[in-house]
Amino acid sequence: MLPSFLVPYKHYMEETISGVLDGVVKPTDEDSEEHPSERTMIRWHHWLMVNELTIDGLMKSIAFRELGYTEELLYSSISLLSHLRSSIPNGWLSTIIRYIYNSGNELEPFY
Repeated sequence: MLPSFLVPYKHYMEETISGVLDGVVKPTDEDSEEHPSERTMIRWHHWLMVNELTIDGLMKSIAFRELGYTEELLYSSISLLSHLRSSIPNGWLSTIIRYIYNSGNELEPFY
């Protein structure tokens, strides 16, 4: 099982990555030794854009198969990624990563 603080193919901890993706950590913030470069932050944003539809589809599939949601969720236009980002602001990335990778799926790395 993948620990919740790791993101596959990433050097930084989940908290740093989700902070960048949520706009909390910005290129002008240099208050820690673990501060990523601006290019790294841009790559993370591209990684999320490349995987956004895949994440949503996988999360719907996992919710249907493993969590007992109805078929209605599979056909809905609701974005589970957007919903998780707003309902779990400090843990949305670790939640989706854990569900996706621990269910045997994976996301496309972006270099």
